[in-house]
Amino acid sequence: MSVIEYNSRPKRRVKTTLRNETQRTIRALITTLTLMIIVLTSAFLILTNQSAQKGYTLEQAKLENENLKIINGNLKTKITNSTTYTKVGENNKVSTMEQPQTKEYVTKEDNRI
Repeated sequence: MSVIEYNSRPKRRVKTTLRNETQRTIRALITTLTLMIIVLTSAFLILTNQSAQKGYTLEQAKLENENLKIINGNLKTKITNSTTYTKVGENNKVSTMEQPQTKEYVTKEDNRI
């Protein structure tokens, strides 16, 4: 008996029609564009949100700064008032002052033009 050699046929490539290829290409393009739109939209929203948060934080810091300036001004006024009264009372010149005989609030020199 003779041995029969079996050689497999080369695989034939299945031909696709132009319509199938274009539909596959269109689906790939639509998928790619949809993914790009989703990614860019999410990136835009994230960056916009971060910018808004920074603006809000900056506004809060400005308000806090104004509030602290007001408190600082009030405290400086209180310190100034408290130190001036004590210094005036400690000064010996105040006790040696005399009341004026005649009180002139506006002098003749003040009225000259």
